Amino acid sequence: MNTRFQASGLITVRLDVAAAHDEEFNDWYNLEHVPQLTAMPGFVRTRRYFCEKADIRYLAWYETTDEHAEAGEHFQNIVAHPTPWSLRMRKHYGDKRERMNFKLMCEVGNVPAPDAPWMYIVHTDIPDHIVDEYNAWYDKEHLPRCAAIPGVFRARRYMSTGIKGGATDGPRYLTAYELAGPDVWESPAALQARKTPWTEKMRSLFSNTRRALYRLISPAVEHDDAVRLTQVRQR
Repeated sequence: MNTRFQASGLITVRLDVAAAHDEEFNDWYNLEHVPQLTAMPGFVRTRRYFCEKADIRYLAWYETTDEHAEAGEHFQNIVAHPTPWSLRMRKHYGDKRERMNFKLMCEVGNVPAPDAPWMYIVHTDIPDHIVDEYNAWYDKEHLPRCAAIPGVFRARRYMSTGIKGGATDGPRYLTAYELAGPDVWESPAALQARKTPWTEKMRSLFSNTRRALYRLISPAVEHDDAVRLTQVRQR
């Protein structure tokens, strides 16, 4: 079954460990944790990213069929019954963890192939009384203008479902721009695309805003591939 275009949900997990544990942390994620989760019903694909400047450096990006995968029995069973390796890693990352659940609101652009090597992410909140205008600005002006920037493959916008895990409550809205290079977002074309009166007005109303540029460190693991890998290991 081709699951390439069937993701309307998103689970983001940010985790971090001391640098001395980086190697084992990445081995655990790549060899056990990502295949284990991505093979579950409702999961479409997973990518992993890294941002040296972020307060929590590692980001796992789980695309799901819809926003209900996190609350489902399969995901909750893994949370409640971690493997021995997962238990050990929990001791290393401790409270350096944030899990959020989103549903897709808007998507503009083309699916990059191969995976885009960089992703720029904006989290933000907006006052309730301006939400309708905020959504209209993003969908009608901002996202199309940004997706047309040379070097931007795709722009996607999400809204949190309110299901969160970890020590922090993240902002309600998330926008992700998949980029060809680390300098795309600050290029002259990108700066011009973001220079409109409507953008200036909306950005002045942002709160609880976080921005970060992430580098892809593990290309997409598709659900079907994770299922096959899991079946091989169980033989």
